[in-house]
Amino acid sequence: MVFKFLGAAASTAFLLTGVPASAVTLVLDSFSSEQWVQDGPTTDNPNASELAAGGILGGARDLAVQNTKADGNNTATSEMRVTGGNLKFSNVAGARGTGWLTYDGVDGDGVNVDTTGLGGANLNIGLNPYFYFAAPANIVFDHIAAFSVTAWDMTGKIVTYNEFLAPGYNPNLYFSEFTGDAGFDFGNLGALQFMISSSDTADAVDGAISQIEVRASVVPLPATALLLMGGVGGLAVLRRRKQA
Repeated sequence: MVFKFLGAAASTAFLLTGVPASAVTLVLDSFSSEQWVQDGPTTDNPNASELAAGGILGGARDLAVQNTKADGNNTATSEMRVTGGNLKFSNVAGARGTGWLTYDGVDGDGVNVDTTGLGGANLNIGLNPYFYFAAPANIVFDHIAAFSVTAWDMTGKIVTYNEFLAPGYNPNLYFSEFTGDAGFDFGNLGALQFMISSSDTADAVDGAISQIEVRASVVPLPATALLLMGGVGGLAVLRRRKQA
């Protein structure tokens, strides 16, 4: 009887490990708190702001934008704006620019990065984690733009990712795609910065995202733990049968 029971428990554990792991999600920013920065060709420095609010990684969001070409409106040619639940990067006709979105805690500075401002935030929420950029259905990205992500951990290590965004871009960016210092730890994050630029690509580039998330697969329980769970459950069944 005992031997047969242990064999059944082992079979149950094997079947459970074969079930696909479910996903886990961490929302970094849902862009529910509005913010707006604009820049024209009148200065060589970006315009920036910091917004401290709940529901944002590190408790604050930095936006910065710099116009690099203008033809027409010289006061508001390029902008980064959070409105209506979306983050928008916009350039008027004939304009080009660069925008930055930074998470480095509350430091009162929308331009310079506090590389330890997040204090060791943990983005390693599961297996094979990746950033997911949700896009609004009513705003279609139909241009080319340079895109990069830079991350700093609390030990001073840095990793980056670079690509040219094109229509139909992949919204998933895996942590494994970053390059830089060996041993970088997304589980001990100091700061995170996203950059988009049309300076070397095209005029009047517009785009939007509605949420930034980290997604991953749930770490499965070790086989020994599953075996133990199956064994405890089986013992409970046997006990109920004896009591009956």
